[in-house]
Amino acid sequence: MHLTKEEQITYSHFNDMYMLAGKRGRPVFSSFAGLNETGLMYKLFEDKNIPESALGEYIAIFGGYKDAERKMVCFLPGTGYCQVQEKDFPIECIKISPVNKKFCGALSHRDFLGTVMGIGIERNQIGDIVVKKEDGGACTGYIFCCHDKAPLLLDITKVHHTSVRTEIVNGTQLSLLQEYRDIQGSVSSMRLDAITAVAVKMPRSKCIPLIKDGSVHINGRLCTQNSKILCDDDIISIRGYGKYRIEPSQSVTKKGRYHITVKQYI
Repeated sequence: MHLTKEEQITYSHFNDMYMLAGKRGRPVFSSFAGLNETGLMYKLFEDKNIPESALGEYIAIFGGYKDAERKMVCFLPGTGYCQVQEKDFPIECIKISPVNKKFCGALSHRDFLGTVMGIGIERNQIGDIVVKKEDGGACTGYIFCCHDKAPLLLDITKVHHTSVRTEIVNGTQLSLLQEYRDIQGSVSSMRLDAITAVAVKMPRSKCIPLIKDGSVHINGRLCTQNSKILCDDDIISIRGYGKYRIEPSQSVTKKGRYHITVKQYI
């Protein structure tokens, strides 16, 4: 696998943290990593010949709430070290809501991200930004950030042209507010290319290049094998299309086809 210069820097940074955790004998936390960066972390352990079944002895991954896409990686000292818990990750969730819901614009993910970037916070210090639309069209943003950046976010008073208030909340409950759009279809097997075709509503033949080109991740890990068999509750992320969850309990027709429901995150 050929790495770009930027990927080589990220790969080396992960290796440094891996070595540092072992040297110091205590956990070392990364900043937030996206899907591609997380893939480089997995490549690091593959290159070190550490099997997937043993990864739990070397890393823990968490993004502030269940199903987060951008996550921190905690490098552990190695075998015998007590596993870290979610509460140990230096992550805060900042809720940003309009002061007056009757007189506010429909804020978007871009609006919240632009405000964060505008106060000098780098992208790797920010995890997921989840925007929830409330009754009346007002939008509330939940921004996951590194613990030391929380004070800066709490000082935000405006997003775009909307006056807002901020507070620290328990982000682990955010999954309960997740909304989905149901997409139903029929497939001959639970192969990745077949499920992707249902999710993005394209012919299966056009989905294969998406997979081969590295645009698809399964449960946060890059997958370029179009024949990969998916399981209930697997999450697939498709660059340019979104994130989807495979609903459990697919029914099978007499001809052996699966009726499936793919839930698209919105």
